[in-house]
Amino acid sequence: MQLALAAGETMRTDPAIGHFAGWIMECQLEDGSLPANLGVAYGEVGTTARALRVLRQVEAADATRRMRNFLIGTSVEAAHGRAWSYAREEPTLVTGATSLAALALLEIDPHEALLPEVVTFLLDAQEPCGGWSEVPGHEATIHNTFNVVRFLQAARETGTAGSEIDDALARARAWFRRKIQRRPPRIVLDLAYALRLAAQLELTQSREVERLAMRLCRDRGRLLSPSSDLYAETEIAAIALLECSRHLDSLAAVLPCWQWRWSLPSVPPPFLCRTAYLYELLYGLFHARWWIRTVDYLVAASVIDRATGLLLGTIAALGFVDDFVTGALASTGMDARGIASIILVGGVIVLWLAVKCCASSSLLYAFRTSLWSLLAACLLTWLIYTPTDLAPGMLTIVGLRWLVIDVIAHTAGSSGLLNRLIPR
Repeated sequence: MQLALAAGETMRTDPAIGHFAGWIMECQLEDGSLPANLGVAYGEVGTTARALRVLRQVEAADATRRMRNFLIGTSVEAAHGRAWSYAREEPTLVTGATSLAALALLEIDPHEALLPEVVTFLLDAQEPCGGWSEVPGHEATIHNTFNVVRFLQAARETGTAGSEIDDALARARAWFRRKIQRRPPRIVLDLAYALRLAAQLELTQSREVERLAMRLCRDRGRLLSPSSDLYAETEIAAIALLECSRHLDSLAAVLPCWQWRWSLPSVPPPFLCRTAYLYELLYGLFHARWWIRTVDYLVAASVIDRATGLLLGTIAALGFVDDFVTGALASTGMDARGIASIILVGGVIVLWLAVKCCASSSLLYAFRTSLWSLLAACLLTWLIYTPTDLAPGMLTIVGLRWLVIDVIAHTAGSSGLLNRLIPR
């Protein structure tokens, strides 16, 4: 929901938002909070704050009111200002939950009475290095610093905070520069939050920040993988790139080096593929018109799919119709054994063609698609020729190999095996 709403979707353009909002409201506890994980009996401040920020953009007045009351009721008076812990049961005040809760309340009502006290707490919690840690007094991290800076910037825009935050933001900017120069982040989550923080600190035109963006974009294969973490990798990275790009668009002048963000990749992401992924790789090799037309023909005729199926079927035929089977069939003559082998193999072939006919438009089409398998079986038999009479030995050997190759080729083509063999 965060990503969909950030991208400009609404309940009208994306009906899934309404379904997700309903599911979130079903998970709401009696005190108005949301648990961090299903099955937990108490609510978590950060999760409730995130839910409040997205639900306020849809028709969920009662749910957002209860969440707001929960956040206000769980704020704790600190030595300097007010803050939040993870939950009612946790005594330790943290900057992450504090920043998230304060931002959610700020977006609902910029005149909320406790917000100036939250600003005081966060300014006092800033580490000597210039960043913020989750628990004051520990090592500063990029994602915690982003959460605090985002709230402070929003507080200044609404008038909740004034010039008193300028020095804190300047120190945070200097810390962030040192951080990405000395030890740039490498994992997806850290890269994403580094980009988001750079946009908040107006450092997107820095060469170091551009390198971080390029490194994150190079990981798009993993970000769009079905096995990726949808929140900690896919969603956060997408939001980071979206915020960074929008911030660049808002600038009067953008360095030419950032223009790469408008170039489309040669190979589209897997979920946008029109055909098997191998054909998309072929489309990306050259951009000449003759090459595009050639690949269009390969796609229309399923040439590579059929060739792959025939190759797999031929390999399988070498294993199934081995020397023992070939020798046994070659030794038969026009006796009872030979006639029985012809009837048996021929009957199975007819049965298989009937099955293919049911899956295709006609018997003629089913037989026509089997011609390549027949040619492959004849070629294989010619290459590893075993002296025998044409009937019944040669006919049964060719027929059996034809059957194996055709079954494997048809199965490979209809199941999309080629597309599954190539990692995306």
